[in-house]
Parts: sequence; C-alpha cells; structure tokens
Amino acid sequence: MKVIDIQQQPTMGFSRTLSITIIGIRYRLFRSLVTVVVIAVAVAFLMNIVGESLIRKSVLENSADRLRELRHAAVWAARLSVPGTAEDIILNLGKAEPDSPLYQESQVLAGFDPGEMQAVHEQVCRAAEYLTFFGELDYGRRRRMVAGAEGSDIFRSLRETGRMERFEDALAGMKSVRFPGTIEQFRDFVGQWPEIEGRVQRIREGRRQAIRQVREVLDGRPVVDALTDATGQFGQAVRAAGFRLGEDEAGAVAREARRMVDVRILEDSVNKPAIRKALSSRLDVLPADVTVQTLWDFVGSRENAEWYLAKMREGELDTAGLTVERTVELAGVDAEFASLVRAEHLGGDLSGGFLGVGERMTWLMLVSMLVCVVGIANAMLMSVTERFREIATLKCLGALDGSIMLMFVLEAALLGVVGGVMGAVGGVLIALGRMIGSFGSLMFGATPAGDLTAAAIAATVVGVVLAAVAAVYPSFKAARLAPMEAMRIE
Repeated sequence: MKVIDIQQQPTMGFSRTLSITIIGIRYRLFRSLVTVVVIAVAVAFLMNIVGESLIRKSVLENSADRLRELRHAAVWAARLSVPGTAEDIILNLGKAEPDSPLYQESQVLAGFDPGEMQAVHEQVCRAAEYLTFFGELDYGRRRRMVAGAEGSDIFRSLRETGRMERFEDALAGMKSVRFPGTIEQFRDFVGQWPEIEGRVQRIREGRRQAIRQVREVLDGRPVVDALTDATGQFGQAVRAAGFRLGEDEAGAVAREARRMVDVRILEDSVNKPAIRKALSSRLDVLPADVTVQTLWDFVGSRENAEWYLAKMREGELDTAGLTVERTVELAGVDAEFASLVRAEHLGGDLSGGFLGVGERMTWLMLVSMLVCVVGIANAMLMSVTERFREIATLKCLGALDGSIMLMFVLEAALLGVVGGVMGAVGGVLIALGRMIGSFGSLMFGATPAGDLTAAAIAATVVGVVLAAVAAVYPSFKAARLAPMEAMRIE
C-alpha cells in the first residue's frame, strides 16, 4: 500500500509578511493616506485635549504658588487684624496638617492639650468636608435640602424638629448628588455640632485676644507697614502673642509688605493734582483719563520711571526707598500679578473626567476614538475588497489564514504608527498654540515637557492599538476568504 507523506505546510516568515505588507501600502498609497489621516485626526484631537489639560494644570499650579507669595503679607495683615469667621477657621484648619504652623497656632491660642486638639481637628475636618459639599451645591438643590440656611448655620438649622428628615428626603431624591460619608455619620455630626461650634469659637476668641495684644505694639501704624519689620521687634511681638511666624516666613512677609508699601506710595501719588496733570501732559491725555493702571504701564521703562520719580520729588512727595530700578521692578510685578489673576480665572475647574479634562470632553474623546475605529475598519474592509485576487493568489501559493490576518493587522499597525506620530505632534502643537494665546508668557516656565512627551507617546500607542483593533474583523474576513470564490468575484 502506498504511503502518502504529508509534510509540514511552508509558512511565510515575519520579514516576508512585513515586506508584502509594505509593498501593498505603497501600491495603494492614496487609500493608505486616507487611513493615516483618519488616525492622525483622532489622535490629534485626543492629544490636544490631554495636552491642554496638562498645560493648564501646570500653569495654574505655578500661578497659585506665585499668587500665594505675592499675597503673603496681605494674608498676614488680615490674620493680625480680624479673627475670621467660624467658617474661615473650619475651612483653613480642616486643610492643615498636625505639624503645620496653623494647627500648632490654633492649639496654643485656644489652650487645647494635644489630645483635645487632635479631637478638634478631626471634627473640624468633617465640618470642612460638609461645608464644601453644601457650598458647591446650586441654589435650588441647597434650598430643597436646608431651606435658606448657609455656612455653619446649616448645621444649627438641621437640629430643629423635622429639618433633618426633610434633608434626608431631599437628598434621597437627588440621585446624582454624592454626599460625603453616610447619613448616620452626618446625623451624629449634627448632634455634636454645639460642642464643635464651642471649640471653634474658643479658637476664634484666642485669636481675638492675640490680635489685641498685637495692636498694642502697632502705635497707630497700619498692619502692613508694621509687617515690614517682621524680622525685627514687630515679628517678635507677633510670636509673643501666639502667632506662628517662622524666621524664614518672616523674611518673605517683610519683603512683600515692603513691596505693598511702595506700591501704595506710588498709587497714592497719581491722585495728587500736580502729578496727575504732569503725567497727562506727558501722555497727551486728559487728566481724568489717568488711572493707576496708566501709571504702572508708564513706569515700566527706566526712562519713564526716572521722570516720574523726579516729578514726585518736585512735588515734595515721599520717595523713600523708591529708586528707578525699584519702580521698574514694581511695574513688572504689577503686570505679573495681573497675568496671574487672569490665568486663575481662565483656568476653570479641572476636576472630573479623564486627567481632569472634564466629563464632557472625556465623552468627546471616547466618541472620537470610536469614530476612528469605524473609519479604519471601513478603510480596511475596502482594502480587502480591492485585494481579492491578491489574497486568492497568496492562499493558492500556500499562505495560511494566520499569515493573511497578520498581513492586514501589520498594515493597520504601520499606518497607526505614522498616523499616531503625526497626530501626537499636531495635537501638541495645537495645544501649545492655544495655551500661549490664553496664558501668554506664564506658559513658558510652566510647560510640563515630560508629561507632554509621555502623553504624546501614549497617544501614539493609542493610535496603533485603535488601528490594530479596527483591522481585526477585516483581516479575519480576508483570512476566511475562499480562493475560488475570490477569483470568481474578481
């Protein structure tokens, strides 16, 4: 009996499959370019959204840090002038860590022992969480829950008969509202509110007494003027009253207080009739059109600053500590401050959604990726239709189904690499251009180059994966194609 020897069917190697794939791309260059454009647009859209979010977040963080520096003396002036409301104490202390100066200051001023202060801090943190929740609610929802109560009055009003039940019923009907913690925890908190409020008022009273002690050494001076001596006797008096003003912080406060005093001197000078008239003549505008901002725009150059200081001296105004260099520097800080405030307003809310881009934009990204998948799948299906004879020939020559599938998936992946790189680069450039238009020079020192690079690489990978996934069905259809049927259709 004759023995039939069935040998292993030869297979195409990866290099040969890749070579055939590249030849196919070159042969159908126009359709390949269409697929690349589809991928590039989707990846560019994704990268633009993510890039803008990363840049905006970085700029806002840098701006917030710089604004805190510029407002440092003003914050201390407020702390040394008024004790603050109960809500202010709760929100600020709720953010403080146990080793922070504010935590230690509150403990000393209120006379709490360490154990009692720890308990107070835990209660205040919970109160801050609830206050933030109610503060972020829109007016209609808050009114349904707690009527017209606001701030810490909410906790007081919920202790009245029937108010807590009304709150629970209203909350149960708002399925989209996420309440912090459980209702049982909140009910216990409201029950303890008189005790918590008493402890907060104790901190507030301690601050009031410390402020009285500080006022005794002011000698009628404004607090900001006194803070220019934060590293000297006034700083010692502040610490003696119980406030935590460290040596390093005192130096920063003194510098900012000096800047605020110099700014006040310059801004007050423009209200003098002689100075205003001279400046209006210099600028060829009406005296009524001369504003404080006009002054800062004018003294931004060395020549103008020198002229303005000379006019101040002619008018026998106080120019102590004001040099030409100092005046130009103050004008620069004023322009920087205006840019920082503008950036703060433009930043918006970065919470929610993927990478803080917002839920709406997250959904748009998902839709764009879905459209990308559909577009690639359609292009690959058309490619399969155009290549019936080629597929049939390859299968007749012994190409396995796996080789056919690999060929189409490789083609999609290669197009995904090209489209992904183009889209990532384009998305980054668009994001940079838009953010420069929004934030100006603030963006250059805050651009997160590392994060943008990582995001661009991730976006490119997403483009490749989307292309490969979209090619699975077309490649499977091509692999299952019968050679004779393909030849007949062709």
